Amino acid sequence: MGKIIKRIVALMVVLSMTMAIFAACGKSDVSQSTNSTSNSTTGKSANTEKVVITFPSIWVGTDGKAKVFGQMVDSFNKENESKIEVKIEEYTDYDAYEDKIRTTISTGNAPDIFTFKSAADLQLYSESGKLMDLTSYLADKEWSDKFAEGVIKTAQYKGKNFALPYENAVIAIMFNKKLLNSAGITTVPTTYEELWKVCDALKAKKIFPTAQMTNKNAWTSMLWYSYALAAVGGPDVYEKGLDDPAFVEAAKIMQKMFTYTSPDALGADATVVNGHFFNERSAIYTNGSWILSRIKKEGVQGLYDNLAISAGLGYNGGKPGAYVNAVQAYIAAAKQDNPAKEEAIVKFLKYICDVDRVTELSNSSGSIFTIKSKITDQTEKLQATMIEQSTAAPYMIGTFESAMPTKVVTAFPPALEGLILGEYTPEQFVAELKAANK
Repeated sequence: MGKIIKRIVALMVVLSMTMAIFAACGKSDVSQSTNSTSNSTTGKSANTEKVVITFPSIWVGTDGKAKVFGQMVDSFNKENESKIEVKIEEYTDYDAYEDKIRTTISTGNAPDIFTFKSAADLQLYSESGKLMDLTSYLADKEWSDKFAEGVIKTAQYKGKNFALPYENAVIAIMFNKKLLNSAGITTVPTTYEELWKVCDALKAKKIFPTAQMTNKNAWTSMLWYSYALAAVGGPDVYEKGLDDPAFVEAAKIMQKMFTYTSPDALGADATVVNGHFFNERSAIYTNGSWILSRIKKEGVQGLYDNLAISAGLGYNGGKPGAYVNAVQAYIAAAKQDNPAKEEAIVKFLKYICDVDRVTELSNSSGSIFTIKSKITDQTEKLQATMIEQSTAAPYMIGTFESAMPTKVVTAFPPALEGLILGEYTPEQFVAELKAANK
């Protein structure tokens, strides 16, 4: 009997040891499984964790697109809860934003998603090797058919789309009819010769005909220069290059334009220019369709309803009606090693290209997009006028900023200031632009 008990005890010891060994093995398996899951959070198996996408954006704050675009991002995050999250990093200063993006890419990185507006940057960023190639995704007709005809090709670099065109900049000349009427003007000018007469009449009434600027990128004055180039040089003026006489002649137009501006134009930025026009201190203004929502919100009462929208002016017998436009926002994404993250980014890009969503974004902001948005009863009347006029335009040309190399664009504000101060002749002004490109 004692021997039997001893055998039973021995057997129990063996069984206990065996169970301990299996338990240890089980712990080892769990540990390995945990390590595998941990590795997935670093990108080895992205299907097991939420994908976080960073998106530094200027469509925030007072920007006309901020509210609805923010709602689009929130809706996407809600629909993809626990799987994908797009995190917006807010930038309210566009110059600071551009510097941030350029610096980030120059150091060998790129944000997950970001926007930019310059064709020169399109080339620079495409050459960096840091951007996701979207060409194969845009070959999907279900996606590409949502874009205006031919616009995807305009955003290609060497036959590939490292960015997609999103917001379209349609630039118009705007006249405050109330101020024109107060100066005895009842019709909007269609030529520069007529414009100078209108400016003289406004000036006599102590109204600033225009508000110009030379600070930062000299944005609105750059747009006036673009319209002058369209009037003088025609649709292929940029293709001819800076040696074309149109660039000098357009500089002469700018010299005269600055005789019809506010006294604070030298050194002024867009805040100053907008302040004059929004508060009815100046009567004639040029900017893109996106500014319409700000005019409605920030302009004096009745300003929006008093505006007349005009295409480009004729010069020396030339035909009026040209429109200046450019892609205002390209959207690009960083090249990804993680297929799941790349898939998530493309999913978000397709989401914000939905026709109904873009229509709502367009109607709320006054901006015009490369997506075929719908004209609805919510479409702003001035926005609709811009679309109609630009569609009927004999030709359209890009802005000086979008068509010229970055170095030339950067040289424009100081060269313009030198022209207005009398330090440069129109010929020397153009020479400064040429020198910057060497």
